[in-house]
Amino acid sequence: MTDNSEKYRVTTAALNVREMPSNTSKIVGCLTKNQRVEKLDISSDGNWIQHKTAGLQGWSSKKYLEKLIPLPGSGESFPWMPIAEAEKGVIEIPGSENNPRVLEYLNSVTNIGPTWRSRDETPWCSAFVNWCVEKAGYTGTKSALSTSWLRWGQSISKPVKGCLVIFLRENGGGHVGFYVGETVTSTATYIKVLSGNQEHADTDIGEVNEKHYLKSKLLGYRLPSDYVSPVA
Repeated sequence: MTDNSEKYRVTTAALNVREMPSNTSKIVGCLTKNQRVEKLDISSDGNWIQHKTAGLQGWSSKKYLEKLIPLPGSGESFPWMPIAEAEKGVIEIPGSENNPRVLEYLNSVTNIGPTWRSRDETPWCSAFVNWCVEKAGYTGTKSALSTSWLRWGQSISKPVKGCLVIFLRENGGGHVGFYVGETVTSTATYIKVLSGNQEHADTDIGEVNEKHYLKSKLLGYRLPSDYVSPVA
């Protein structure tokens, strides 16, 4: 496959590959769920895609093929990253007051009650990530649990800037945010994360910022299923 070619993923358990773009045409092979193909052509009615993969070439119904999006190149970013970057500095208000922006994040999740959603002291890292990806046009987990993201989209073994990263926190529980990069010291490797509910450097109050976490606490990296995953 070439870098500039359109790639698609099979979304059904079994997909027939036909000689011509017609349900009555001869079947020349079969693809299984999550197999990836390279687009060669599209039928005049737009309902069939001609593709090739692993020596097999033919036509399949576009209905069961999901177009894959290339990873961002130099100078580009995932659509949720500018949204998350613009939220830097949003911080909880100590005491009885609540930051309405944090409450907006919390209202993007559905597995907590109205009392929890009305307090900016409620752990909100997963709510922040849900809010950002939804603003970018994706459906999140709608869960306040950071580990819910381990079942979202696709797992990737090699991180790319802007992918989701999930950790165990030092004091227990979990944390989720957007991968920024890594720092290696003489004793450990740290991952820089952009997310919400991360302690402010001076006050320890939950804030949207960039913060380092031990890589040894890493649980996984995730991307939406419609991205072409990076090579491990």
